[in-house]
Amino acid sequence: MSTEALPLPDPATLPDDPAVLKQMVAQLLEELQKANARLERQEHYMHLLLKRIYGRTSEKHDPRQSVLFDLEAEGEVPEAAAPATPSGEEAAPETSAAGKRRDKHGRQRIPDELQREEVIHDLTDAEKEALGGEENLIELPPETSEQLEWRPSALFVVVHVRKKYARKDPLPESGLTLAEQNVVVASKPPEAIPGGLAGPGLTAQVIVSKGADHLPLYRLEGIFQRQGMRLSRQTMDDWWLKSAEFLQPLYRLAIEVVLSSHVIHTDDTPVKVRDAYRKRKYTGRFWPYVGDPLHPLTVFDYTPTHQRDGPAAFLRDYCGYLQADAFNGYDGIYLESEGRIIEVGCWAHARRKFHESRRLDSARMETALAWIGKLYAVEKDLRERCRGAWEPLALADRAVRIAAERQERSRPLLDGFHTWLEAESPKVLPKSPVRKAMDYTLKNWTALTVYLEDGWLDIDNNEGENSLRGLCIGRRNWLFCGNDRGGRAAAVHFSLLASCKRHGHDPWVYLRDVLTRLPAMLPHASRDELLGLLPHLWRPA
Repeated sequence: MSTEALPLPDPATLPDDPAVLKQMVAQLLEELQKANARLERQEHYMHLLLKRIYGRTSEKHDPRQSVLFDLEAEGEVPEAAAPATPSGEEAAPETSAAGKRRDKHGRQRIPDELQREEVIHDLTDAEKEALGGEENLIELPPETSEQLEWRPSALFVVVHVRKKYARKDPLPESGLTLAEQNVVVASKPPEAIPGGLAGPGLTAQVIVSKGADHLPLYRLEGIFQRQGMRLSRQTMDDWWLKSAEFLQPLYRLAIEVVLSSHVIHTDDTPVKVRDAYRKRKYTGRFWPYVGDPLHPLTVFDYTPTHQRDGPAAFLRDYCGYLQADAFNGYDGIYLESEGRIIEVGCWAHARRKFHESRRLDSARMETALAWIGKLYAVEKDLRERCRGAWEPLALADRAVRIAAERQERSRPLLDGFHTWLEAESPKVLPKSPVRKAMDYTLKNWTALTVYLEDGWLDIDNNEGENSLRGLCIGRRNWLFCGNDRGGRAAAVHFSLLASCKRHGHDPWVYLRDVLTRLPAMLPHASRDELLGLLPHLWRPA
């Protein structure tokens, strides 16, 4: 397209009629307004793109902005309560266990459970002679100091020696039963991968390295090579797939536990699939499902598409609240459930749209952020009460009090915010990002206000979003799944690893223990026995 300016019209060719000229001016002003709106949208999208590439992702809101807007209501929100950001730990559910404290800076006390090795430092013989000889010295209590040291992990070989016995007086003919055998060999304990080269510890190391530490298998191949053993990535990938199939009973039971929750958080994230055998490239999807505090497990599901068939099949028998974003694929699930599944909106998503549009209409967007900040200030106060005066209460009692506080304090704020949105949205151009932010909130208003009704609910879906953080980091390293089987295997491992992280377990210790104990329990393990191996009930053997 040419960058030269269009030639101006010859004044002599313009009409002399004032009415016609007015009409032309009005049309030109309308076209100019549309052009400015298009330019404004393009600049807005360019700003968001550059921010995503180079900028910070934090959406923290300056609490001093609230004083610019007349939002204070007598007795509604404590004056010192600042708007809390709806991201990370700040938006942890009130009914969950006490949130993790941030690690303090500086040198920390070394845990007592770490192995300690003493190294004794004594004076040299020359130093003792300078002090008059050893017979002239009295030994006092020594001074001790501790220093952390590291010994690299190492591969080692377990040699299974199976003793073999033969009868001194052999039978004329061997039979099938033990009493009819002439030669008998002691059996090995059952294994997760029968006849496999990897023991439980090595299999667990491969799973944790790829699934929790985000190491691609080719890097792990190099690590083992430095320790003197070449293990190809194809071999380790086979262990990854077969161990996932072996852990299917635990995975299915974990899904059953999560589906018993009163509230489930969910989200989704894409993953590239590169199927070399079928020569296909497409985008699959991982869906996390986060159980409530009484069913504290996180499970992942894999689907080869982003259609609603995946979550619809997963939630077929679920009855309760589903907190998610406004993905339109969920709409059919809510309708088909006929009230069995209740939609709960996410204020973090609504807030993000206002935050991204601040450059376009700072007055309106800062006002909206101030309203939402007041809602988060109430949630912050409730979390502090749950960690303080309400901590001795049962979770159900806390939920009742939380719901009552929200009705008293958050309901008036939401009513005022809704009135403001309805009054201001018609004043904004329909296709502008500012109007879209307002329309998104008004369209999903019912789902966004459901959290007032039940104290088990959260104001946002950050539980679901946070469950995807590790997976998204790993995806940058291992890049893609090899096929749908690999995606389903990854869902099994991610489920157990995420649940271990949720309960503070060392994932390697957990997986090594499970891969050692579970083979002897299957295929006749009872439900209670399998439950004892899930991360929320597991105790080391």
